[in-house]
Amino acid sequence: MKKKHYSLKNNENIIFFPGMIDKLIEDGLVFAEENNYMKATECFDEAKKYVELDDMILSIYILALLETRRQQEAKEICEDLMKKRSPMFEQIVELYLTILLDLKEYGEVDKVLNRLLVDKRFPNDRKQNFLQLKELSGKLAKEQESLLDTDQSFTPDNEKFNINEFTKLSVEEQERLLQESFFRDVTDVIPSIRDIAENSSIYPAIRSLALLVLGAIGETTEVEIEKFGYKAKFNPVNPPTPNAVDRIESINQQVHEFLEKDPSKFEMTIGLVHSHAYALFPFDWVGYSDQEVAKGYVDFVESLFGNGNGQKDELSNLIKRLEDSSVIVEEE
Repeated sequence: MKKKHYSLKNNENIIFFPGMIDKLIEDGLVFAEENNYMKATECFDEAKKYVELDDMILSIYILALLETRRQQEAKEICEDLMKKRSPMFEQIVELYLTILLDLKEYGEVDKVLNRLLVDKRFPNDRKQNFLQLKELSGKLAKEQESLLDTDQSFTPDNEKFNINEFTKLSVEEQERLLQESFFRDVTDVIPSIRDIAENSSIYPAIRSLALLVLGAIGETTEVEIEKFGYKAKFNPVNPPTPNAVDRIESINQQVHEFLEKDPSKFEMTIGLVHSHAYALFPFDWVGYSDQEVAKGYVDFVESLFGNGNGQKDELSNLIKRLEDSSVIVEEE
């Protein structure tokens, strides 16, 4: 194979041995192919001191940096490549979005996606993926804000449990009201919490939280739940088993098998599994093994980046419905 010639940087006091740079780059590629990312980055780190690496080598360097948790450096290389309008622009953009999500820089994700949505180089089906990714990023941003919220002024009010008052609250207020119920006496409002759990107009994950409250306080009166095409009556203390929440850990283990080499997408995927499991509770991904469910979620996340064959089945349709149910809440 014909060797590529690299342009040397200005290193006047450095004596280069014949083939030294090529050897570093070739070794880096071999180490990357063998999944020895630490050694690969060492080779590329050294080579880039002396030469300008081409875009293809840089893309592999970025992947190796991500595998060694050097996201900030990978991000900077992506930004440089995007500024110079690299011929590998589409691949670099995907890497850049993955890095931003991994760094939880959701505001920047939103800005990049807004630019891509008006970029004529991308077809409409790809832009649909961008819209879905934008919605997912927005949801993750809201969850992050919720975790950082230290406002202690919220005081539970029994009147707010009344279904007419409860539905007037924001989703965040509904969640906080029910979360408080785990730590206080809510005996007087058990009928209202039952109404919340059974009301199909309320966000599915909020209804699940109401069910968990009923179970935690020992309420044994049956409730009737209908969600996502499933319907059942059961005792809140003894929900159906297995259910989606019970399976989170085992499904995440399977997701790890699929995405062991892509930590950013792994985090995104298990985040979806977790949120969808609570929305689906007390039901389950009926008829699908842990591995099949994990593969379904991996394929869904890949589709957000424009990958995959686009084929739909019952599981992928259920995943889409679960995700759409959370998007509706964010748009309220």
